[in-house]
Amino acid sequence: MSFVQRINPAWFLAAAAFFLPIKPAPVNLFLALALVFVLASQPARSRLLGLLKHPITLAAFALIAWLLVTLAFETSNLESARNYLSKYLRLLLLPFLAAAFLNKQDTFTVLDAFCCGVFVSVLGSFAVALGFFPWPEGSESPLLFKLHITHNFFIALATGYVAYRLHAQWANCQMLVKALVLAALALTLYNFFFMVEGRSGWVAMVVLPIVIAYQRIGIKGSLLAATAVLSVLFALYFGSDFFNARVNAVFVEVQQWVDGQAIAQDTSNGRRLSFWLHSLEAFVQAPWFGYGMGGFESAVLPHAQAAGFTFAFNNPHNQYLLFAVQGGVVAVVLYAVFIGTTLLRSHSQHTMLLHGFVLAYVLLNMLNSFHYDFAEGVFFVLGLAALAFPAEQS
Repeated sequence: MSFVQRINPAWFLAAAAFFLPIKPAPVNLFLALALVFVLASQPARSRLLGLLKHPITLAAFALIAWLLVTLAFETSNLESARNYLSKYLRLLLLPFLAAAFLNKQDTFTVLDAFCCGVFVSVLGSFAVALGFFPWPEGSESPLLFKLHITHNFFIALATGYVAYRLHAQWANCQMLVKALVLAALALTLYNFFFMVEGRSGWVAMVVLPIVIAYQRIGIKGSLLAATAVLSVLFALYFGSDFFNARVNAVFVEVQQWVDGQAIAQDTSNGRRLSFWLHSLEAFVQAPWFGYGMGGFESAVLPHAQAAGFTFAFNNPHNQYLLFAVQGGVVAVVLYAVFIGTTLLRSHSQHTMLLHGFVLAYVLLNMLNSFHYDFAEGVFFVLGLAALAFPAEQS
């Protein structure tokens, strides 16, 4: 076997996963290298042929095909579409990245590397808070690398994965390893709940415990888990001024928006509600097929201007509304088919983890457009590649 053949393409995916919570440039480099070595590896090429025909792959490709068709609409604009095109086309990488996972250990290698990158971002946050690096301009949180939404969402995913790994490996771990992991978790959760603003990550944090309880015990288990999670959240609400202030801000900003106060245009939740409203108004004007991938901005602009909303936007911070305006009901249905196929047709060795991962994205896509955002969009494809397809070798 040649030197190139002996190189495992999953190593490059692990490097990409490590840098995802940190910086985008190395991510693109390592993804490119992974693709090169997938194509150079005979086992990976053989695996790729089957993956290209997998129902999950076909469902993803059907969604992309429809979005490409919408470029031909008169209401679309190719120049505007370029802003979305490269982001959606990441889904085409799914079978190629999945082909890199030639054995079961590769999944753990890649996701462990991601968790290491998340912990580096947490340490960076502490370094900013302690004054080693300048505080990011315009931010209420000490962040060194990503925006608070990405930072907290990735922490939620990483801690869920670590809990899953610890549950399976706890008895075999050395005492020192246990102590180090628990210390890292404590620092990470403190950063998550008490240092970095952001509420969407808090929502994502509750998904995995409920999914695990449902799969282990059923509806009764999920209700018990939900009750436990809510109890913890209530304790945080009444015990932490930081947590309390972030939650109360939601109610205040929503009420300002409902009352039509001008300040609502400058608040996070007020602005998001306006995004949603004007996107819905555009959607009902062309509900079935939408305005095309490049037609979003021109579709929502008249409704925003009529309401006196002066903040220009090309992303409603809701992936379903973004798809709906761009590709109508057809796009939303095709996306639902893709997600449903992933949940129902996967033969993963890590079904519990896969379901928690996918449902976290399903839920948070109501509050953000994670297939539009770089880090979240890349990790969705990478996570599916690692979890949704069974490795062929032990």
